Amino acid sequence: MKKLNKKIFYILIAFIAFGIIGLSTTLINYSSTPINNNDHKDAVVHVYILKDSSFLEATKMLKQAGLVNNSFLFCSLSMVKISYRHIRAGEYKFSTSMTPSEMIDELNTVVEPLQALKK
Repeated sequence: MKKLNKKIFYILIAFIAFGIIGLSTTLINYSSTPINNNDHKDAVVHVYILKDSSFLEATKMLKQAGLVNNSFLFCSLSMVKISYRHIRAGEYKFSTSMTPSEMIDELNTVVEPLQALKK
């Protein structure tokens, strides 16, 4: 019975390890691939992030603007970069040739007070 439990434990550990490796590989690929909507290469998209918006609300706005295809991967990437708590309200101009990693970095930059929007 103990050997069976050890086998199950090792199989479970192997599945978890492969899952972590798979997610890491997917995040690396996702973070370095430009958004590039095939219809509008190098298009500029304006997005307004309202004051007191949560990161999930900002992600929803980016998804509606066509800048985020996979919300789960975008949020996971921001958690890995430890930047989901540091988004700033304001007006942003994103190019569709930007990578998701560059978009997250842009969301963490300080926006001039005149551009900041109130809710």
